Amino acid sequence: MGAAGAYAQAGVPFSYYWSVLRRYRNRILAFVLLVSAAATLVALALPKQYAATATLRIDPAGNHTVGDENSNSSSNVSVSALALITTEANEVSSSAVVLQTINDLQLYKNTEFAPVKAAGRGGALSAAGMNEVLRHVTRAISVSQPLETYLLQVSFRSRDPQLSADTANDLLHSLIQHDYETRVQALTGSSKSMRSQLTDLQAKMESSQEALVEYESSHDVLNPDSSDNIIQARLSQVNRDLGQAQTQRMALQADYEVVKQGNLDALVASDRGRYLLPLQQQLLDDQRTLSRMAQTYGPNYPVYRQQEAVVRNDQQVLLAQEKHIGVQIASEYAMGLAREKLLQGELNLQKKRMDAFNLKAIRYNSLKAASDAYTKLYYELQQSIQDSTVAANVHAESLRVISPARPIQRPVYPRPLLVAGLSLLFSSLLGIAAALGFEILDRSLSTPEQVEQLFALHVLSALPLVAGRDLVQLTPLGYGAKLLGHGQLEEAERRGDGDAGIASPFSESVLGLHSALMLMRERDLRVLAVTSSVPGEGKTTVACNLAAAFAGLSGRTVLIDADMRKPGVHRQFQVSNRRGLSALLRGQCRLDQVLVEAPGVPNLTLLPGGSMPSSPAQLLHLGLEDLLEQLRARFEYIIIDCPPVLGFADALTPANLADGCVLVVRAGGTERQLVTGALRQLRSARTEILGIVLNSVSQRPGTYYSYYSHYYQYRHDGGGNSAEEVDVD
Repeated sequence: MGAAGAYAQAGVPFSYYWSVLRRYRNRILAFVLLVSAAATLVALALPKQYAATATLRIDPAGNHTVGDENSNSSSNVSVSALALITTEANEVSSSAVVLQTINDLQLYKNTEFAPVKAAGRGGALSAAGMNEVLRHVTRAISVSQPLETYLLQVSFRSRDPQLSADTANDLLHSLIQHDYETRVQALTGSSKSMRSQLTDLQAKMESSQEALVEYESSHDVLNPDSSDNIIQARLSQVNRDLGQAQTQRMALQADYEVVKQGNLDALVASDRGRYLLPLQQQLLDDQRTLSRMAQTYGPNYPVYRQQEAVVRNDQQVLLAQEKHIGVQIASEYAMGLAREKLLQGELNLQKKRMDAFNLKAIRYNSLKAASDAYTKLYYELQQSIQDSTVAANVHAESLRVISPARPIQRPVYPRPLLVAGLSLLFSSLLGIAAALGFEILDRSLSTPEQVEQLFALHVLSALPLVAGRDLVQLTPLGYGAKLLGHGQLEEAERRGDGDAGIASPFSESVLGLHSALMLMRERDLRVLAVTSSVPGEGKTTVACNLAAAFAGLSGRTVLIDADMRKPGVHRQFQVSNRRGLSALLRGQCRLDQVLVEAPGVPNLTLLPGGSMPSSPAQLLHLGLEDLLEQLRARFEYIIIDCPPVLGFADALTPANLADGCVLVVRAGGTERQLVTGALRQLRSARTEILGIVLNSVSQRPGTYYSYYSHYYQYRHDGGGNSAEEVDVD
């Protein structure tokens, strides 16, 4: 887990970052002042430069040649305006324009742009020197375009105000001249090219016209698209006649089929049989009369026979007339059929003539289109040549200088106030970022403020680094200072021992820790556990000195070394570790056999750790609670030196059984994520965490103990040098 993870788990408030900045404020301020002063001095030492600006107006419509049909088209101008302005802006800095200005103003003689080393033999400027001048002059040019305008602002920067104005104006003059010359060259070259093409085009136009005339005369084709075309009219007429003939033939064919079938009634019902209708009616009347006579007179009566002869006569007349009409219909049908065949043949003939005519028309139209195209191209090219000739002789005002550059006496570079302000701003940001970055990268804990803000726990005491020679003393606190009772302090004063009541910074911090614990009135703190996140943080030293403080100021105290994996209490007090807590919990001895009075420390009893058992955590879990009940009855206070929390399960049982737990953290050594993990483990075991003891706090100048440490060393060393600071383990 990285530092960022530890921060996130601890829920770092904003005030913590503010405290970091306050801690680094002197370094940040020194860095900001140094950078700002250096930047300002550099800005003041640089040579002053002046800038002059000339304004150019660009007319997009003026760039079209004379006679161009699109020259007045606002849409085309709007589309190409942006590209045109961009082109002109780049052209200002082109080598052709800049070299013209260099030659006009002889800038190659100015040491600002022409270094001495660029000169060739005899003082003449070499090609490499001219390129160097070109590079310097081009770097001094800046071009800008005001938004939504056809303007270009060309600025030039130089050490001489007048030279900057003259150069800016000459750049625009060179640009206009270069634009005119290149346009004239382009138009002149275009005219030459078009004249060479005009001759070839004229020959092609004449050849196409001759081919068209020859084809007209040889194929008798005047205008195929004319509405008076005879072949097309004849074809249409024959087609109409054929349609009428087919209609008549079908009508005659219907009557002919009736005649062939011999159906008199059907024939009478047709148009051609209307002449038979009176004869048929007369026959029917005579037959009805004959029928009545047969009923009245009989067949032998002369009147009947006479009437019978009349009926036969009517039948003969009707039959003769029917045959006559049938012959007429057959004859007319044959004539209609023959006429239809003739018209069909004529139609086929006219179609062939029309197809042949269409082929001629296609060829004719092809020749005529070629002739018209060559003629049009010829006259258009001729007009373009004339337009180019006119445009080449006209100085178009597409580029105009509307505001010449004037010398300005106020320098634009350097700007010391701006440089100072920016350097102040950016150096401040950089200093703040560096301070926060160092703090994030630094995973250790150095000050009580860090601990309280990161973990929301009180720092009960901050123990300083102490002198190495004091650690070997076998005094109650292990650092050479004496914890004296009230009567002992009075006796020391009567002896004239002025230093008897003067405690070292470490002893004062231990006494402060004792006072902080005793002031927790709302808790009955008789059993106190002391632990750390990992080994090497000084928890054993803190536990021993805290136990001595309780014994000297509060009452009978017992110190239990529960770190059976690596016991250290016996080494602090130089007592035997042959029998201890491990043997007691295994039932190998009684309590009185393992308790040891601390040498030289009244009211303090020690319970060493003993030899390391196979399963310390299980042993503590099974027997420590009963042991604490026994010790509560015999002692007023019980201090337990617990194993480290991380990596072992030994510390959770004594920490849970104690009335409160103190976590020792090594300043500048313990990583924050380790403390976070240890607190999580203790909280999971429902441990009452009283606070954190910050051990090995630096006594360098500006920290918590710098003044008092100096005073203490001065009193004990007789004004000599202080002892070397080392860590308390």
